[in-house]
Amino acid sequence: MRIFNSNSVEETHRIGERLGSVLKSGDVVAYFGGMGMGKTTFTHGLARGLGIDEKEVSSPTFALVHEYRGKTNTLYHFDMYRIESWDDLYSTGFFDYLDFGGILAVEWSENIENALPENSIKVTFRHGENENERIIEIEGVDLE
Repeated sequence: MRIFNSNSVEETHRIGERLGSVLKSGDVVAYFGGMGMGKTTFTHGLARGLGIDEKEVSSPTFALVHEYRGKTNTLYHFDMYRIESWDDLYSTGFFDYLDFGGILAVEWSENIENALPENSIKVTFRHGENENERIIEIEGVDLE
């Protein structure tokens, strides 16, 4: 597990970009953490690390999933905030996306934790000592 401290949007972008640069097709990145913790901001950097124009990235809160195509990979960005049952999860097409061969970034993974693949990369966001600081823990991938 690697632990990063971020004190700004730019630092969160860089941490996400670092993770994005080592991801491969089929990886699932499961985000854990409350509202306003920087998950979508992190995804901007993740997209940049994958060679995707991060300016296109936005929260999939109402759409449930956004798709971003890069030169070599596709990023599927999910928001599972409103998912409360297996029926809700099936209706998102989540299980189909697992077979598409892209990379999945899943916000609010705590709502679907039992459905996540065993080898998912877990990213946990917590508040730091001040209002803008975030502690970002990444496990399941080597970032050395």
